[in-house]
Amino acid sequence: MPDFPYINARVRAMRSRLLDAGRMEELLGLPTLDAFFQALGTTPYSRELQEALSRTHDGVRGGDEALARNFSFTTSKILSFADGKARELIELVLMRWDLVNIRIIVRAKHAGRRNDELLTNLIPAGRLNEAALKEIAAQSDVAGVVGALGGLDHPLATPLAEGLGAYRESGDLLGLELRLDRFYAAYGLRIAPGRGHDEQVVRDLLQYQLDATNVKTAVKLQQVESLSRKEKLKFFIPGGRLTEYAFLELADRATAEQGLRAVRVLGFPVKALLDDLVAFEREIDVAMLRAQIHLYLQDPLGIDVVIAYLAMKYNEVVNLRLIARGKALGIPRDRVRKEMAAI
Repeated sequence: MPDFPYINARVRAMRSRLLDAGRMEELLGLPTLDAFFQALGTTPYSRELQEALSRTHDGVRGGDEALARNFSFTTSKILSFADGKARELIELVLMRWDLVNIRIIVRAKHAGRRNDELLTNLIPAGRLNEAALKEIAAQSDVAGVVGALGGLDHPLATPLAEGLGAYRESGDLLGLELRLDRFYAAYGLRIAPGRGHDEQVVRDLLQYQLDATNVKTAVKLQQVESLSRKEKLKFFIPGGRLTEYAFLELADRATAEQGLRAVRVLGFPVKALLDDLVAFEREIDVAMLRAQIHLYLQDPLGIDVVIAYLAMKYNEVVNLRLIARGKALGIPRDRVRKEMAAI
């Protein structure tokens, strides 16, 4: 049965193919989208890029598809190295992308957005590969999404199915999303109860993600002054390290600074003003990304290496997407660089 020393040896070889900072800067400095694609065609993204651009005249969409497909191939390759408990833990780490993709699809169906707009925002990973996501996204409404997900026997179908009736009656999308987040938290912590190093690393990651979600939610709740403390607590997702008390402090403008102190203790070195929600959430996301990448320097024989590599690879894909959009829209290089997460 392959264990993490074997898996990590393969993953380290994959890491050597990531684009270094100098190469990313070269790509950022290219004058046009065509020049960017020509240069990207000399990288490990070449095969997917050629295939995607042969099917569409929309360069940005083709680039998005190629990068997403490459990331999906990468996650599938890592899973192919593993079985048993190691595979179960890696699948749990990858389920975070499933959660994000499902949320994007559900929101799009709720808002009645077109499929072509939806698909460009998805990055397949974990159980939901490109074909599965296209099948789910092709459904006409939220109920269809729930049915398609259930047909794939995905764990995240359960909370959506349980909350579908209430959603149909009220149209409350947030309530449905909260069911999804709470189930993911409980499911993940049950799969990784913390027995042994690898389970503990995954559990710590899940709790960090939960803390990030709760912190973002609490800051948004500052804008809704009509809610009581009890009503605000309905938005809290248990299982992380952030306490209900700190959540409520952060959710109230009058006590937000005390709440921020608790957030910083948890490892989120936020400096942005709470009034700038975009900048604040970006700091939270970058802190999470850095924490995952830092794991590469931890246990060389544990799941640490896999989690760190996945974060590095995902960051690379996101940055390349930003560069492509910048070229297509004529956005100045310095502005694009500011949006990129440089780790």
